[in-house]
Amino acid sequence: MTDTCILFFVKYPQPGKVKTRLGEAIGPEAAAQLYGLFVEDMLRGLDALPSDLRVCYLPQPDTDDGEMRARFAQWLGEGRAYYPQRGSNLGERMSDAMEAAFADGYARVVLMGSDIPDFPPELVHKTLLDLDRKDAAIGPAYDGGYYLIGFRRETFFPEVFQGIVWGEADVFRPTMERLRQRRLDVLRLPDWNDVDTIWDLNILYRTNRNSSFRKSGTYALLRERDALIRQYDIDLPKMPGR
Repeated sequence: MTDTCILFFVKYPQPGKVKTRLGEAIGPEAAAQLYGLFVEDMLRGLDALPSDLRVCYLPQPDTDDGEMRARFAQWLGEGRAYYPQRGSNLGERMSDAMEAAFADGYARVVLMGSDIPDFPPELVHKTLLDLDRKDAAIGPAYDGGYYLIGFRRETFFPEVFQGIVWGEADVFRPTMERLRQRRLDVLRLPDWNDVDTIWDLNILYRTNRNSSFRKSGTYALLRERDALIRQYDIDLPKMPGR
């Protein structure tokens, strides 16, 4: 056990249950396959970091916990630490996972989503190190949410996840307001592309043509669907350092 922990929030890649907005353009089976590659590519990078990793999976109402763990173990490997997400909404689930990790003795914890397959794992590691001198860290997404949030044990407060309207576009702003109200010294990570729609997928494809991400399983599948993705060309957002 290390003194740092990564909480990786994932879903099982069941067609029609994940990436539904993306599935409207490419079909539910293709969307689920793509999401599965997101998770696998991100895990490949996170596994190399000198931090403990918890795969926090979303339970399914019609499946008991034992079966869910078996599905994830078959998919991602037996030797992982699998934890069910607990709570009636995303805020409650994130709060529960954070509180559990700190109660287990970790000094620094970051929680991240699985919709940013090209996010550099080295930046996750740097964030954990920076939490030695910062009170909190947050990574804003272009859609108004955030893809990562982290705390030290002594600066974490569950209220940061309370009173947020989850699923709305404006999630980052009220979260930052809660952090400011606590007068925390916050590390703001680069804005990043959270892949939920075909437009987001287009950005992921076009911005990584010359990056190391082009060697990933995700990018290999995107190349196969080049013609479809090009139908949704848009002006790219400015991405610092990329």
